[in-house]
Amino acid sequence: MIIEGDISTKAALQNNKRDIFKLFINKDKKTKDFNYIRKIAKTNNIEVLELSSDELNNILTGKSHGGVGLEVSDRKLDEFDNSDIFFLDGIEDPFNLGYALRTLYAFGFKNVLLNDRDYSNMQAQLLKSSAGAYDMLNIGICKDPILQIHELKKKNYYTYALFRSDKSKDIFNVSFKKPSLFILGGEKRGISSSILELCDEYLYIPYGSDFRNALNACAALDVLSTLVYAQRKND
Repeated sequence: MIIEGDISTKAALQNNKRDIFKLFINKDKKTKDFNYIRKIAKTNNIEVLELSSDELNNILTGKSHGGVGLEVSDRKLDEFDNSDIFFLDGIEDPFNLGYALRTLYAFGFKNVLLNDRDYSNMQAQLLKSSAGAYDMLNIGICKDPILQIHELKKKNYYTYALFRSDKSKDIFNVSFKKPSLFILGGEKRGISSSILELCDEYLYIPYGSDFRNALNACAALDVLSTLVYAQRKND
């Protein structure tokens, strides 16, 4: 697989989430940023191919590679630490998912659970849309959500679902416990009833107007992650 662009390239080189085979780089670019990329690659014994613009364009097919790319393996999965976990259940569009990962990394969260699916064809897009956060976070794949949630509850994770119902609590009136599992559903199908049954609390986001439509998943995640970050920061 080929990933392209300096942000994606640096994220892959710096975070050891995948095997890296070759660096393709424009031989005429000698900026500080490009020399830094060369240095990391050579330090890690990665083959560096210094190429002309025409040669690069034959290898790197994207329009915004900027003169650099990597040949890499698929991303490795990670072990989680004991901090908060965000389960993004059904956010599957690579641009929306990348945006969500970027938000979580920016606010200092580390652990993300994703649905079990084949991500191999969208990894380059995820790296680019997340501004490299896809290779900076701890990513796990949830093959059996029910079993996974049971296991996390045994480890004293308190489980929240962002889900509007008569039982839901105003997100701005909740004091979040540590550690927590936050579950967000995608726009197409939301969170399944079998998962909702396992949650300790439901949360909803109140509006400051009479707007009657739901926020999309990424916008809702922005609100949730900002609020949790603010509480964690003041603990």
